[in-house]
Amino acid sequence: MPALAGMDARLLRLLDAVLDEVHLARAAARVGLPLPAAASALERCRQLLRDPLLEDGGTQMRLTATAQALRESVRQMLAGDAQAQTASPAQQVPLQAAVAQRVRILMPDYPAQVVAHALYQELAAELPSLDLEFQTWLGDADAAARLERGQTDLVLGATRPTGQLRGREVLQERCVAVMRRDHPAAHALTLSRWLSYPHLQIACHDTLNRMIDEQVAMQGLRRRVGMVIPNFLMAPALLQGSDLIAVMPMHCVPAATAAHPVALTCLRPPLPLEAPPLRLLQHRRHAEDASVALVAQVLERIVRQRFDGR
Repeated sequence: MPALAGMDARLLRLLDAVLDEVHLARAAARVGLPLPAAASALERCRQLLRDPLLEDGGTQMRLTATAQALRESVRQMLAGDAQAQTASPAQQVPLQAAVAQRVRILMPDYPAQVVAHALYQELAAELPSLDLEFQTWLGDADAAARLERGQTDLVLGATRPTGQLRGREVLQERCVAVMRRDHPAAHALTLSRWLSYPHLQIACHDTLNRMIDEQVAMQGLRRRVGMVIPNFLMAPALLQGSDLIAVMPMHCVPAATAAHPVALTCLRPPLPLEAPPLRLLQHRRHAEDASVALVAQVLERIVRQRFDGR
């Protein structure tokens, strides 16, 4: 099965244990993985195989038809890996000593603020020797250039995969016009009213800013950018205390909490703006890097859990 060929030995060992035990906790103990790490690995197997693998059998879990059909193929691949390790032991790199001991990540301040803690907690349990470095986001164009030059390892943004950059969409977003709840335009945001107020521009989202400017220019109009700020975290307080209006991806609008209430209104922009999808990218040079692959897998899952459906 082609999907199995895309799995490293760690995923194959867990999958083999799950097929035997039909129980995630027992499979995790068998291969020596913490349960959160095993759950993450199983989720990756499910994505690659496009099958849940385990299903509710009433009193206990059971294997899906696809999972049952995988048994022999998985065992054959593991046997092949074992032979390869015997033949060339010097070439085998244990996961704890994987290629990267520090994985560098580039993403805007929001959603970084939301995912960083969960990402660290899960990876600290699975790979305590792995360090994470969140780098300063300066926009999609800068992120692509730094990824090409080898100055970062993973990018989460609207950057398009080109050349040696490969990636996948992790979140399809929508654009919203954001303003204070009692803003004069909050009840009827027409194009003319939108353009009559000063705009708040978040400089780090260069892709969206370019899209907005192109759409306005196509209408033969101009907008006034009353204030430019470097990041998303500055936006809520500025919008709440002024007549500024910002256009942002919905996932970049901080959710209100009891401790930090954000009295903002999110409306459909008066232009046909489609938010660029959030993509997770890495360079092809990291194709065999187990550490980068693991961080990418966990980060993607956390982003989907925290933001999908907003």
